[in-house]
Amino acid sequence: MSQTNLSRCDLNLLVVFDAVARTRSVTGAAEELSLSQPAVSHALKRLRAMLNDPLFVRGRMGLVLTPRARECTRPVADILHAAGVLLSQAAFDPTTTARRFRVAASDYSMITIVPAVVAELRRTAPGVLLEVLQFGADTFESLEDGATDLFFWGSTPPGKPLETAELFQDRLVGLISENHALANKARRRRLTLKDYLAFPHVVVTFPNSRLSAIDKALAARKLHREVGLVTPSFTANIAALQVSDLIMSLPARLAHAMKSRRLIEFEIPLDVPHTPYSLVWHQRTSADPAMNWLRSVIFKQATRSAVDQPNSDRR
Repeated sequence: MSQTNLSRCDLNLLVVFDAVARTRSVTGAAEELSLSQPAVSHALKRLRAMLNDPLFVRGRMGLVLTPRARECTRPVADILHAAGVLLSQAAFDPTTTARRFRVAASDYSMITIVPAVVAELRRTAPGVLLEVLQFGADTFESLEDGATDLFFWGSTPPGKPLETAELFQDRLVGLISENHALANKARRRRLTLKDYLAFPHVVVTFPNSRLSAIDKALAARKLHREVGLVTPSFTANIAALQVSDLIMSLPARLAHAMKSRRLIEFEIPLDVPHTPYSLVWHQRTSADPAMNWLRSVIFKQATRSAVDQPNSDRR
C-alpha cells in the first residue's frame, strides 16, 4: 500500500476486511459488526480501490478470498489485535469483562486442568466465556491467526514465535483391564518388562507429536512394543482397554482422575522420564493484560492441582 493510500485508510476499513474474511459473507460481517449491508459494501469498495484488487469473489459456499486478500488476512488481524491491546490496556477488569477466550486442549487437559480453571473463572470472572477447542492439526496455525488464544502442550516446546511456560511434570503409569492375563502380577507389583511387551499396546497420538517417551526408552534398549490401537483420545483408549487385552501407558494424573475398579494401575517396568506439560501462546499476545490474567489463572490452578496429586512430580 502506498503512502498516499495509507493516509486515506482508517481502522474501520480493516475491521470490515477482517470480519468479511472470517465470515466469508457481507451479511455475516454486517451482523457481527452491527452495521448495515450497504455500509459494509461501501467499505469493501474503498478497500478494493485502495488495494486495486477485488479481494472477495462469490463462490459456492460464500465469498472466496483472492490471493491478495489471503496475504492481507494475517497482517490485518495482527494490526487489529495490537490496536485492541493499545486501547484496552488500562481498562481490563476480570470482574466485569465479557471477553471470550479460546483454549485448545486434549482430553487429558480437559479432565485434569480445565475443571479447576472453570471453577476459578466462575468465582472471579463470571462474565467470561471460556471456549475449549479440540486440539487438532490446525491448532498451531489458529494460534497465529488469532482463532485460538492458548493451548496445552505435552511435548518439547514448539519454539518461537510461540511462548511456553511449564505448568508441571507428570509421570507415566500403566493400565490394564481387571480381566487381563497380567492382572494378578500387576496387583502384586511383579509385572516385568517382558510382561509389559508381551501384549499389544493402545496409544494416543496428536498432531505434530514426536516419538513418545516410552518408545524412546525402549529404543535405547533396542526393544519395541507392538501397537494394537491408535486413537487421538485418552478416554477412547481407556474405554477400549476395559474390554480387551491391550496395555496402556498414560499420565498418572489422568489415571487417577479416571480411576475405575475395572482397571488396574501399575508401575511401568521401564525408566521413563517425566513428561512436562506446558501452556503455549503466540508472542503477539504476551503484552495483552487480559491474556496475562488468564495465563496466571491457568498456571495457579494447574500447579495447585499438581501439588494435590500424590504421585505426580513437579520438578
